[in-house]
Amino acid sequence: MIKAVLFDCDGTLADSEPMITASIIDALADEGFTVTTDQVREVFGPPLPEMIELLTGEPLTPERTERMRERYWVHAGPRRADVRPMFGAETLLDALTARGLSLAMVTNKTEASTAIQLTQFGWEDRFGAAVSADSVPNAKPAADMAIEALRRLGVTPEHAAFVGDTESDTNCARDAGIPVIIGLTGTRDAATLRANGATHIVDSLAEVLPILLGVPSGSGSTS
Repeated sequence: MIKAVLFDCDGTLADSEPMITASIIDALADEGFTVTTDQVREVFGPPLPEMIELLTGEPLTPERTERMRERYWVHAGPRRADVRPMFGAETLLDALTARGLSLAMVTNKTEASTAIQLTQFGWEDRFGAAVSADSVPNAKPAADMAIEALRRLGVTPEHAAFVGDTESDTNCARDAGIPVIIGLTGTRDAATLRANGATHIVDSLAEVLPILLGVPSGSGSTS
């Protein structure tokens, strides 16, 4: 029986991909790099410094990492107010809470950025755990974040499900031993998500609850 559902944030619960993409493009332009929307989308998932390294092809010193992060927030700050929950997110969270499931957010944002996002959406009390990139030694795609979220919720992996939109999410969930891994298409296609551990593929959050209700008992399902 499923007792907990772990969620990625950006691209899964928060419709923030356009804001992140545009802000990375502008921040890199400030540093003399030209990248496209498609190139940014291809590297979605890891923490921001790793995304920047992938896009520039250059390792970042701590000093340059901080400068690039500051440039990113110069552009992202004014855009952040336009970020909204993904369509169906609040309905899904309400339905899971009504069924007594514990919820966690597992995001490669920093703890500070996660707190801002939760406050913006009025979701401060939605999640029993919120684990960010700087909460654990290794961010997604490593399993650390999912394992920590489950520890905080007091739930074992076999009684959990994970919902995310990139291979960072599905790899994290798979390696944490979570049996029900729902991949949301958009940033990635179905084939990529399945190849990286997704057990179910959805095109919208409206499809998540029926999957959780329909998974046979013993496979991590709720009834």
